[in-house]
Amino acid sequence: MENEYPHPVSIRNYDDTVLNNKPLVEAIFYIITNVTNGMKYIGSHKLKVFGQWLDGYYHSSTNDTFQLLFWGLKENIFDYEIVSGGTLQDMKNMENEYGIEHQIHTNSMYYNKGIPNRGYHEPARFEVVQLMIDLLNSGQFDVKDKSGDWILRPTSEIQEMKKYQARKNVDPNNTIPYIRQCIKDNNGVGKTEPLTIFGEKNEELIDGNRTFLAGKGLKQVRGYKIRVIPDSFIEQVNVNQEEKELAAEGLNPRDEIRSDETDEETIYDRLQKNFDVNKIEFDSEYNKKYLKWHHFNNNQIGQMISHAKKLYEIEQEKNEAKSDNNITYIEWNVATCTDRIEKIKECEELEKDGTIITVFGSASSGRTLFVDTFDKLKSNPNFKKLIVYPYMTDKFSKDTWLGKRKTTKLKNGKNKVRETKGHKENYIERLNFIIDSMNEGLDEKEFKTYEIMDLPYIRSKTTEGTKN
Repeated sequence: MENEYPHPVSIRNYDDTVLNNKPLVEAIFYIITNVTNGMKYIGSHKLKVFGQWLDGYYHSSTNDTFQLLFWGLKENIFDYEIVSGGTLQDMKNMENEYGIEHQIHTNSMYYNKGIPNRGYHEPARFEVVQLMIDLLNSGQFDVKDKSGDWILRPTSEIQEMKKYQARKNVDPNNTIPYIRQCIKDNNGVGKTEPLTIFGEKNEELIDGNRTFLAGKGLKQVRGYKIRVIPDSFIEQVNVNQEEKELAAEGLNPRDEIRSDETDEETIYDRLQKNFDVNKIEFDSEYNKKYLKWHHFNNNQIGQMISHAKKLYEIEQEKNEAKSDNNITYIEWNVATCTDRIEKIKECEELEKDGTIITVFGSASSGRTLFVDTFDKLKSNPNFKKLIVYPYMTDKFSKDTWLGKRKTTKLKNGKNKVRETKGHKENYIERLNFIIDSMNEGLDEKEFKTYEIMDLPYIRSKTTEGTKN
């Protein structure tokens, strides 16, 4: 990054190469080294302007000796290295971990007076989670007799057991019939996966609930194979709730019998929980580690974090709108939404005489809306008027349909306005072309017309009576 002002004369080298050709960052972690005696100062800094690290900040040390040297007149005393860049929380965590590792508060080779606080505490240790999964998959926790045969757990005991559902969305018709048929074909549970139970004193079924449901009522099933994570292991490594939940996630899929992998909605929920409950930023290294653990690549990780942020903002906007007594939040994409049902009925009434055709669809998918429109025009060539009802479901779909203006402040203090064209503009261009083509050779009084009536997702309650 081009330097716009001179560094203090005490700095011999300023190394920011780690940030070159990288995405813009919120904060940095840096190490300042006294080249005359090897003493160091470490720190983290939230940039005054996102992505601009040459902002006049160098350190926040209160060590008088270090201050006098750094801001003094003697030249070429320090090497200043930006070690990493990222979210402020991650940089504070990196600073904390370095401080603990080197015990900088008591180490005579550091100017720091204390170990910095963490940005956040990681709710789960992935190495512990993976250890549990590896031990389960290797058969270490299988419940078998001395001959190596499974000891079946009676169905009645499983029925009464507490159960944890790892996935948010589970389609019982997807795998239960397959497992049920497998039990019938093999005349027993020999080919099914074992149920996974967490704990002995307080048992909880964390994996295999669909296997249990598939076997209910079958004469071939009087019990199930089980594997149990013992209390001794749980206490020895101090497994917490988050680690138990992640272990349940990580057990899907298994190769022994057909199973569904953890659905993405469950993963998005976990990212939002990390933000809401654990106060971990979406872009954190912890979340990236979690997604890598689920075998997503770097491109997918970036897309999923961005989408998780979007889902969170939508949910926040929805909650705020629903708590406001002056407005109505309309969920057009929900089949049971009253406004949706009424609008569809209205469209059906309008189309009864055959002169009017209507299209009701999502504004966030301009291409699908156009295809639906084209199909409607093609199947009703004798129409007189087309009415299109594109509905918006949140601020993102609104921007996608109508376009948006974004203003950013440049380093010179001026504002730069960037306009993004919405799908509506493209839709109108295409629709004009089709309607004009259909009107060729017709008298003006026979011209086909159209109207686009945008349906907002927020409506003031003062206009409820005129919502149509």
